[in-house]
This record gives sequence, C-alpha cells and structure tokens, in this order.
Amino acid sequence: MRLAFSGKTTLAKKIAEHTGSTLIAFDQLWLELEKEGDEGWRLVRSVAKERIAESFKNSRSVVYDDVNVRREHREELREVATQHGAIAVVVYVDMPLAIREEREKENLLMKRRHDVDPVNAKKALDQFEEPGPPEHVIVFSSENNLEEWLGKL
Repeated sequence: MRLAFSGKTTLAKKIAEHTGSTLIAFDQLWLELEKEGDEGWRLVRSVAKERIAESFKNSRSVVYDDVNVRREHREELREVATQHGAIAVVVYVDMPLAIREEREKENLLMKRRHDVDPVNAKKALDQFEEPGPPEHVIVFSSENNLEEWLGKL
C-alpha cells in the first residue's frame, strides 16, 4: 500500500508468488470493469471484496494490491478477512516521495505502465493516512533487500 510508482504492484506480485497467494489488483479490476469516477471506484472495491471473500472460501490467502489511502478502506478489508477466519496484514511500502516522483517521470518517457492522473495522485496524497500498529503493519522500504524481506514473511 502506498502511492503510485512506489513499487507496491511489483511487491504485491512478489509476495503473492512467494506465498502462493491469489493476487487481486485494483488497477486490473478497474481496466476489466471499464469504470470511471467515484461510482467506478466503489464498484471496483465491491468486486475486489467479493473476489477476496471467494478466495478465502476456497482456502486461498490473498494479496490485495491497492493504494488503500484511508484507514477505513483498510478496515473494510480487515472485516472481510475476519469474517473468513483470516488475519489481515497491511504491507506499507515506505518509499520516499522523491523516488516515487522520479519513477513517475521515467514512466512518462518509457511508458512501462499506465499513467496516473495528477489530480487523482494529489487526492490520494492528501487523503493518505499512514497505517499504525493496530493494523498489523509490515513495512517494506527502499533500504530492504527484497529476497531477505520475503524470507521473513
């Protein structure tokens, strides 16, 4: 969880691969459902929660790749996990804004992934609530060695 270009999707894929978990990604659902605006955002979150619940019903752990800027969004997902006897963990990608901004600029040139609307990026940054201890937080930072970090999961 963190802002665009922080590395959360790459990390989510690595975690899912390492743990054998189902990967559910907000961006992928957004494109799949072809929605826009706040209505689309709510629909995508609803579908994501349904798919997460379905994975739990099939005894599969889930890695959910999303920004989840607000504590209440993370709490909704925690409730889904609790309802299915699972433990929710927040992976906080603690990436300096300077690195994130550099990656965004690089993407404008290289086009390795879709661009992020600056208005939406600013909105996410303004609404961001850093996760705290009651949320079962695991931190990943640019200083971590990915393989060593994964080995501790």
